[in-house]
Amino acid sequence: MIRLMRNPRRSFHSWMLCLLAWPALAQPLTAATLEGIVFAAEPEKVFVPVEEAVEELQWNLRQDDDGKVFELNGLPMRAGSLRSLTDGTELVDLELLQQAGASVSAADDKGRIRVGRLFRGFTVQVSPQRVEVNLAAQTLEGWQGGRLVLKTRISSGRRGSTPKGDFVAGPYRAVMHRSSRYQNAPMPWSVQIHGHVFVHGFTSVPAYPASHGCIRLPLDDGNPAKFFFEWVLNGRPVRVR
Repeated sequence: MIRLMRNPRRSFHSWMLCLLAWPALAQPLTAATLEGIVFAAEPEKVFVPVEEAVEELQWNLRQDDDGKVFELNGLPMRAGSLRSLTDGTELVDLELLQQAGASVSAADDKGRIRVGRLFRGFTVQVSPQRVEVNLAAQTLEGWQGGRLVLKTRISSGRRGSTPKGDFVAGPYRAVMHRSSRYQNAPMPWSVQIHGHVFVHGFTSVPAYPASHGCIRLPLDDGNPAKFFFEWVLNGRPVRVR
């Protein structure tokens, strides 16, 4: 009988290759990265669209006849526990995902948060907010990194009275501000961007310049005025062009 002898050098070499490859094998196999959304109203929380999270985690999701989530991976969702974009997209915060069974890491030195385990999960990247106001198109867009979180019609100031330039949100904001210049007019969900110029809600938002200089947002159609107020952080750039 002929006995085949193993080559000890080859065996040792193969073992070393496996050992060196182990850190790479231990990395998550998914490359999915979701843009996280933060809100000035709840700055300690990070949100992601619930359907995107469920797809990456491969969880069960139960929705009612209106498409609203009422159970996430077996965890009942209480009324008001999810936020929504103005288009109806529901958002879940990472704390709720953790309560539903997902592991959630602390943010690394680049601000990335890992949600889920080795074979199922995603990375959350929280990028800076920015706001773009287009006077020609009469629109306002709110961005979180590469994610468009808000797009709405506006009414800017008549006769070019809305200043153009690069501003920042705040510092003053109020759920209900009243104009000191125009007969104490109500300005709900007000966020200052420049002197007496505010982004605020108004009952009349036609598709053309109609204000005294402020940027009006609708109170209907998902209430973009309230969403903007609760979303945008003070100090975030607001470009009016």
